[in-house]
Amino acid sequence: MPSLSENDWLDILDDIQDQRTVLLLGPDIIRIDGKPLNKYMRDTLREQNSEDIAYYYQRDGLFLFGSPEGKVRVARKVKRFYRTIYPNEEVLKRIVQIPFHLILSVNPDTFLSEAFYRYGVKHRFYYFKFRNRDNENAEIDKPTKFIPLIYNLFGSKDQDDSLILDYDDVYKMLQSTLGASSLPNKLLRNFKKARTYIFLGFQFDKWYSQLLLKFLSENSSIEKRISMSDPLVDPDINGFIMNEFQVRFMGDQFDFLGELHERCEKANVMRSINSHANSEEAVDILKCIGLGEIDRALGLLNTVAKGKDWENEVIHTQARYSMVQNRKDKMDSRDYRTEIAQILDAIIELTQKVGA
Repeated sequence: MPSLSENDWLDILDDIQDQRTVLLLGPDIIRIDGKPLNKYMRDTLREQNSEDIAYYYQRDGLFLFGSPEGKVRVARKVKRFYRTIYPNEEVLKRIVQIPFHLILSVNPDTFLSEAFYRYGVKHRFYYFKFRNRDNENAEIDKPTKFIPLIYNLFGSKDQDDSLILDYDDVYKMLQSTLGASSLPNKLLRNFKKARTYIFLGFQFDKWYSQLLLKFLSENSSIEKRISMSDPLVDPDINGFIMNEFQVRFMGDQFDFLGELHERCEKANVMRSINSHANSEEAVDILKCIGLGEIDRALGLLNTVAKGKDWENEVIHTQARYSMVQNRKDKMDSRDYRTEIAQILDAIIELTQKVGA
């Protein structure tokens, strides 16, 4: 199995600090009962919704639905399914602490964004929509290591019509992704500037993995494409991936994330997080915003701030949130999400004062 030299590690650390590394997360990053989360979810949906699913294409993880109504019912159950899943917190914490500026995921979950909130780290979360698209370029903030961007390429569990469940969704996604509008320019520019791509949880015999590789191979400045998985069993596909796209397979047994985390710590380049070990109130507030319960987070923050010199800041933030909610139906959805992101930033800053 190939190994990384000391110079390789120094290059990776430099690229992370220079905002030239992209982390890509595949479906194997989280495993449940020995299965990749994506497969576990689809197996579960199939078992529980046999009346709505006419056929399951197991190789690609896609369904054939008996009716449009059946597809809607299954899509709605995806969000409920993710409420029952508890991913490995140590993996999420490591990713939060390593100062990646751009993280691309092919999974529809929001686990990583929720972890960023739990640890009090400002960030932006967006996802690709191939229907009724409103994720235009102006909406996406430029990703930085100070305010990183998490981007779900295959939709979000919280938006039913963004999910990719059948071949019709795949076709429309490819039309949008490879068409004139494509992905937002601010995202594409960061892909083109990158020198290192790190793949975690990918199997490259899948169509979406090869699509990503082809998309990323357009950037001739890439120096390293590193996958934390074993080479493929099929020698033809394996040879094609390694020679055509210059991917270096490190093997599942190699704890790359742990090694990288340790090296970042030794180099003193770790992202600061708020553990709030002595403040249960702060933990509760950050958990609330991670779950999208902004009203409750502000209520808890208001209780803690009573009589303190920063109470008025909380009151101002509550008023701003109420005003945005009252204007929501009249606002452009992009403006609304921008306002909410800024309010969440303010809550994170105020939470740092809890227990101080």
